[in-house]
Amino acid sequence: MTKLYFDNPQGVILIDGVKCIDRVANTCEKFCIQYIPYDDDYLPIICAADGKCKLRDDVIFIRYGKDFIVRFCPKRKPQNIQNKIYIQKVLEPNNGAAHCLTCHIEECHKISVETQNELITLCAPCKVVDSKFSCMPISSGQLLTIFADLENGKKYACVLHYKDDYTLLLDICCDDIIAEEDGLRVCDYLNDTMGRKCIRKLSFCQDCFVEQSRHFENRCAHSYIDELIPYTLVESVCYGDSDCAKDCLCSALRNCDLKEILGDFVGICDCLDYKPFEMVLLYSDCNGLYTKTFKFDVCQGKIQKIKLT
Repeated sequence: MTKLYFDNPQGVILIDGVKCIDRVANTCEKFCIQYIPYDDDYLPIICAADGKCKLRDDVIFIRYGKDFIVRFCPKRKPQNIQNKIYIQKVLEPNNGAAHCLTCHIEECHKISVETQNELITLCAPCKVVDSKFSCMPISSGQLLTIFADLENGKKYACVLHYKDDYTLLLDICCDDIIAEEDGLRVCDYLNDTMGRKCIRKLSFCQDCFVEQSRHFENRCAHSYIDELIPYTLVESVCYGDSDCAKDCLCSALRNCDLKEILGDFVGICDCLDYKPFEMVLLYSDCNGLYTKTFKFDVCQGKIQKIKLT
């Protein structure tokens, strides 16, 4: 018998044709799973599992002991685009090649930049609403910058180096980005326990962009109960906020390497039943995703011990 835990399903789930009432289901080793999204813009999913639960691009099985956590990633239905509407901008510098930027009609999240002889295609995370396109001459050619507003409210930024061909130097999606004289200031609002804002300074140096600095600002800075301290610690490690991570630890643990204790985790799994002072972390190997559970001893806002269960 295998138990399936469904991670934030936004639709109807059927196992061997029987509708699941809860977010947990018991199955045999071989089963058929169907998922019908509530949103009609997305395609349904059907998957036959034989106990190995191979990774697919529309449903992910995460190993949890002998059981599995199931995460659905439905695809959007193809849309018939009737109006030939697209964004196109042309740069004609005084010196050097002219460049044309186009957001494709068929796939609005794809951006192409081209000269008369060269072409590069970029993939934004979602549909581009508007874009800014600029060119700056440098000693080794041209530096092309693209700032795009996305349908989901995010910002997409891309920097290309052009001499005889295009070279991608920077490709990021963030909440806000500002061009400054000595580089770029990138801002991300983190959906974490502390409501943090991560601000990074990126500078162009020797034909690449280097992160010069990173700091965090708390949008809701206040004291947290002991049960939330493990989340604050793990999120801090995940985002690289080392100062906040150290502040969660007792004096005996502050010099420890948290990556050695927690390992190289790729995320936090919070779809299981909540247990105080326990966290389930996600890891990845050649066989897919799997979990490890850690227990935290916390006293007066400081973690005293971290143990793998």
